[in-house]
Amino acid sequence: MIAILVSDWGELEASKNCLELYHRGTREDLEFMRGKLHGKEVILGRTGIGINRARKGTNYIIQKFKPELVISAGHGGALSPELRVGDIVVGDWVLSIKKEKRKMLNSDVPKAIGGFRRGGIVTESRFVYSSAEKKSLREQSGALSVDMETWGVAEAVEDYGTPLFSLRSISDESNFDLPNMGFLYNTNGRVNKKQAIKYLLSRPALIYPYVKFTYLNLKKSCHSLNIFLKNLLMHI
Repeated sequence: MIAILVSDWGELEASKNCLELYHRGTREDLEFMRGKLHGKEVILGRTGIGINRARKGTNYIIQKFKPELVISAGHGGALSPELRVGDIVVGDWVLSIKKEKRKMLNSDVPKAIGGFRRGGIVTESRFVYSSAEKKSLREQSGALSVDMETWGVAEAVEDYGTPLFSLRSISDESNFDLPNMGFLYNTNGRVNKKQAIKYLLSRPALIYPYVKFTYLNLKKSCHSLNIFLKNLLMHI
């Protein structure tokens, strides 16, 4: 059995639509679905946003279902200027700058699957939204992408020796400045409409980047991620 974990169901919408569902359940913040996807027995899990929720949700999934492989999947911000929206990064390692530690990841993707980059991922506890921050993280870490969950998942799987893939589909390029999404979204990945309107009206220059990110970038990123997941499941 393979566990595929995301922070928000929107990242797996296409895969959910293809799932032959056997069972669904919840535990605190975690929501999960068990079934068959592209010929494989899977658990799809939505942990919520952030390191702690990712760690907690992964621990429960491993304890209850004992998957043979965990895939942490979702959006990632580009740190490398070579990456474009929709590009796939398969993590070789994940870094916590706060803890000054690095953990190795399973990046042994079958050769039959192309169209991705291998490299490092840095996990931050906050949303990295400015091009200046991305440049600084790239110089500090040497990573290709930044996310908010891989480190938490990696900490959880380490206790059980479960192999881990981290797949990041690029949602914003390294030179793209975004609003501070921490003000706009809650920890379940839902927009706080009242707060978002107030924030954007006070910063009108960020309205276009927000619209582009929300309605174009995320759609393209999700499409690439679900296609890559399908190819990966069919070859492992």
